[in-house]
Amino acid sequence: MTNPIVRMIQDFALAEQVRDDFLAAGFSKDAVVLSPVGDEAGPGQSNFTVGDSSEVKGGTGYNDVFRPEGDVHGACILKIMTTDASQEDMANAIFARHHAASPHAMSAQGVP
Repeated sequence: MTNPIVRMIQDFALAEQVRDDFLAAGFSKDAVVLSPVGDEAGPGQSNFTVGDSSEVKGGTGYNDVFRPEGDVHGACILKIMTTDASQEDMANAIFARHHAASPHAMSAQGVP
């Protein structure tokens, strides 16, 4: 039986490093899934970047004009599929070493 452990990492470069640590620890590539939360094009429901420039909007920046509220660029979800208690312990230790947060904990803290 496989048990997923899911954590959020706010920086893509760090997320790749954490992924590499899992692979180096012996986890298979199929057991380590790294998914970006958003990218420059934006998620499907908010991929609308046409319209007035930020200068026309009163000098506001990209975040105020185009980026949807709650969209976090660079953040990633890292899901690890563990097969037993020892892998689960190892995964939790790797995540703890990198200060990766549970999505539920981040939501409770108001982190988008």
